Amino acid sequence: MRHPHRRLAVAIATLAVVGLAAACVPPPPPATESWTFRATQVTINDSQDEVRDPLFGLCLVIPNCDDEPYTLNIGFRVKVGQPNSAQTFVVNNRTDAPSVGEGSTATLTGSQQNAVTFTNVRPLDAVDLLNPANKLEVMGVYTWASEEDWVGNGVAADAVADLLRNGLNATVATGTLPSDASLILDLVLDDILGALGILAQNIPLFGLGDDVLDGALYVGLAAKGTLSEVIDSVIPTTPPLTFNIPVLDLPPNIVGSGYFTTRNPKEFTQSFSGWGGTHTYRFRVSKN
Repeated sequence: MRHPHRRLAVAIATLAVVGLAAACVPPPPPATESWTFRATQVTINDSQDEVRDPLFGLCLVIPNCDDEPYTLNIGFRVKVGQPNSAQTFVVNNRTDAPSVGEGSTATLTGSQQNAVTFTNVRPLDAVDLLNPANKLEVMGVYTWASEEDWVGNGVAADAVADLLRNGLNATVATGTLPSDASLILDLVLDDILGALGILAQNIPLFGLGDDVLDGALYVGLAAKGTLSEVIDSVIPTTPPLTFNIPVLDLPPNIVGSGYFTTRNPKEFTQSFSGWGGTHTYRFRVSKN
C-alpha cells in the first residue's frame, strides 16, 4: 500500500507540471473585426461642370448644369514587419454618382458611398505586441474626388493600386515598431511617404478620363485598449500628410489626410479643388 503523503506529493507535482505547460502556451490571437470607410455626404461649393449664359443665366451644358461627384477609392492594408503582406483594391462605382447643383449638399447612400471594407482585422493591444507572431496592421484609403464625365479612370486606378502595393511592401512591410508606442504613427506615416515616393517614380502616363479634383489619404491602425489610447492621444498633434505628384493629373495630389484606430468610429471632412470646381466631402470609418 502506497503512503498517502506520497500520493499527495505526486498529485501536487502533476498539477505543477500541467500549470507550467499551460503558462508556456501562447494566448489565442485577438478576435477579428470588420471596418468600413465610406463617403456619407458631398457639397458642391463650386460647380465643376456648370457653364451658364452670362446674360440670362441659362445652362449651356447638356443635359444639365449639375456635377456628378463621386470618390474613386483605393483601399490598402499591410502589416508592419511582415514581408509581402500589402494588399490593395479599387472601389469605383462611378455610374451611381448623384446629380448635385452648385451650393447644394447630397447625402450619399448605397453604392454612392464607394465603401471600402476591411475584413478579418485583428486589433492588437500593447500586451499583444509582446508576441512576435502578432503584427500590427495598417489599413487605409487613397481617395480621389472625382466628377463623372464620359470615360472612367478605372484602368489608371488599377495601375496606381499595383504601384502602391509594391511601395508598401518595400517600406511598411519591412519595418519594425518602436518600443515607444507614441512614435508608432510617425513611423507608419514616414513609411507611407516612402511608399508614395516609390509610386511617384514609376507612374506611367494615363489617358484623359473623368475629372479628378484632388486626393486625400486616410490611415488607420488596428489597435485597441492601451495601445489605441496612446496612439489616439498623439493624433491631434500629428500634422496632415500631403504629397505632391508633379506634372501628372493622375494620380492626384494628396491635399489632406486623416488618422484613426480601431478603438472608436471617426468622421472626417475634406475639401477638394480642381478643374474649376470645389467639392467638400464627409467621410466616416466605423466597425461593421
